[in-house]
Amino acid sequence: MSTWQRDWTRRFAPPVAGAVIGLMAAQPAVASQRVPTSEIETIFSGVTLDGIYNNGAFFSETYNADGSIRYHDMDGSDSGRWSVRDGKFCTFYDSQQGACFFVERDGGNCFTFFAPEETGGPAQDWTSRGWDRRKPSTCPTAPEIHL
Repeated sequence: MSTWQRDWTRRFAPPVAGAVIGLMAAQPAVASQRVPTSEIETIFSGVTLDGIYNNGAFFSETYNADGSIRYHDMDGSDSGRWSVRDGKFCTFYDSQQGACFFVERDGGNCFTFFAPEETGGPAQDWTSRGWDRRKPSTCPTAPEIHL
């Protein structure tokens, strides 16, 4: 894991109850499809995703059509900019580090984000999943907390 991935994980992946992590690990693998670069901007522009990091922490992020972001999680909120670069969905913030991610679609309303590996391809394990809050989630991990 690279330095920026460790820093990003520390910021966005706070520890949670072991039960949540155990629940997530028990989820079956779901076939997914990489979102084509040409569709990324159209999919996310003007949308608010509610989401979950791979450790069970929740977030919400609004991607405004003008390229601005509004982010919320249990630690607070932040603003920034989003864009599409080199086939990846990128989010950069005013007061914290951001990054670019490969995006896969899992069903009709679930987007799984993967950090790039040093080789240039996506990491094997997902970083986060999000769904358009206006529609029911199709994510394989239940979008609710279990303590």
